[in-house]
Amino acid sequence: MHELIDINITFAVFCFIISIIILTSVTLSEHGREKRSKIFTYIIVTNLVLLTTSTVWFILNGNPGINNLLPLVITECLKASCGPAMLILYTRLIIVILEEKTVLSKHIKNAALIAIVLCFADILSILADSIFFTYGAIDDNNQLTRPDWYLLSYIFTFVCMAINTGILIIKRKYLKERELLTLVIYMLIPALGVVVHMMVEGTPVNMVSITVAIVFYFAIIQNDLSKQAHAMERELDESRISVMMSQIKPHFLHNALSAIVQLCDENPAQAKQAALDFSAYLRGNMESLDNKGLISIEKEMDHVKHYLSLEKAIYGKALSINYVIEADGFWIPPLTIQPIAENAVKHGIGKKEGGGVITISISETADDYQITVTDNGVGYDTNNFPKNKTTHIGTDNVRKRLAMYGGILELSSNPGKGTTAIISLPKDIHDIL
Repeated sequence: MHELIDINITFAVFCFIISIIILTSVTLSEHGREKRSKIFTYIIVTNLVLLTTSTVWFILNGNPGINNLLPLVITECLKASCGPAMLILYTRLIIVILEEKTVLSKHIKNAALIAIVLCFADILSILADSIFFTYGAIDDNNQLTRPDWYLLSYIFTFVCMAINTGILIIKRKYLKERELLTLVIYMLIPALGVVVHMMVEGTPVNMVSITVAIVFYFAIIQNDLSKQAHAMERELDESRISVMMSQIKPHFLHNALSAIVQLCDENPAQAKQAALDFSAYLRGNMESLDNKGLISIEKEMDHVKHYLSLEKAIYGKALSINYVIEADGFWIPPLTIQPIAENAVKHGIGKKEGGGVITISISETADDYQITVTDNGVGYDTNNFPKNKTTHIGTDNVRKRLAMYGGILELSSNPGKGTTAIISLPKDIHDIL
C-alpha cells in the first residue's frame, strides 16, 4: 500500500513540474494573450490544483495518524471537482476556436451550454456526496471507501464528452484535419484515463492522462499557433498593398467623383467638403502601407468618417450615420473598422429599399474595448452563410489583423432586420506595442 502511495505521489509531482513548464511557456509566448491560449492556461492551472490536492489526498487517505478528517474531505472535494471544471473550460475552448472560423448557430451554442450545465451538476453532486456521505464512508484507518453507485457520477463526464465530440464532428469542415484530430485526441486521452481509473481505482492513470493530454495539445496546437502567427505576420506584411487596394473599389471611386461633380453645381460648399473627404480617404489608405503596427482609434475613426461622409454624398437621405463614442485613447490595427462599415453600406443599407441607418459605437468593458457597427439593412441568414466568400474578403482581412493582437470579430444578422459586427480588443494590447 505504501509503495502505491509513493508511486502516486511521484507521478503527481512529475506531472506538476511538467504542467508548470507548459504554463510558463504559454503565458510568456507571443500568442499567450489570445482567448484560446488564456482558456488553455486556466485548464493547466486547474490541473495543478488537481495534482496538488491529489498529492495531499494520497498522504491523508488511509493514514491512521490523522485525527481531523476535514482536510481529507476538502481535498476529496477539490480533486474530484477539477475534472468537470476542466471539461467546462475545454467546452469553452472548442466554442472559441470555432467562433474564430465561422458563425455558430444557436443549436451549437445551446449544446455547449448543456454540456457546461452537466459539468456544474457533476460538481454539485461531488460536493454533496463528499459533504454529506464521506464521513460515513471512512473506515477506522481513515481509508475512504466509495459505494458502488459512485461510478454513476461519471455519466455526467461521458455525456459532456459526447456533446463536445458531436460539436466537433458537425463543424469539422471549419477545422483543419490536424486541428480536429488534436482536439478529439485531447478529449479521448482523459476519457481512457477515466475508464482505467474506474476499473483499477487507486492508480495515478487518471491525473497522468490529463497531463499527457495537456502536453499533447501544447505540442500540436500551441506550436501551430506560433507558426501561424509568424506566417500571418509575413502574409500581412506582403499583402499590405493588396489590402489597401481592395479598399479602393473602382465603382466607389466613380460614384464618389460623380457625386462631387454633381454637388459642384448644386452645393459648392458641400462639394468642397466631399473633395476634402475624398482626398483624406485616399491618403488614409496610402498611409496604411507604412503602418505595420497599430494606430490610434481616433485616427482610425477619422478614416471611417471620411469614408462614410463620401457614401453619404452618394446615397443622400437614404443613408443616416450615428456615432456613439464612449471610449477612446486605445490602439487598433489600421483599416479595421472601415471594411466593416463598407459591408454595412453595400450589403446592408444599399440593398434595402428606402435606405437605413448605420450606427458605430465604441465602448469598453473591464477587459476589452469594443467597436460595434450596426445597420438596419436587409441582413442575412447566419445558418445559410454564403459559400462564395468573394464579398467577405474585407472581413477576412479584419479577422487576420485582429487575431495578431488577441482581438476577435463577431458577426450576427437577421434577415430583414440588419447586421451587427462587434470588434473586441483586449486592453492589454498596449503590452504588445
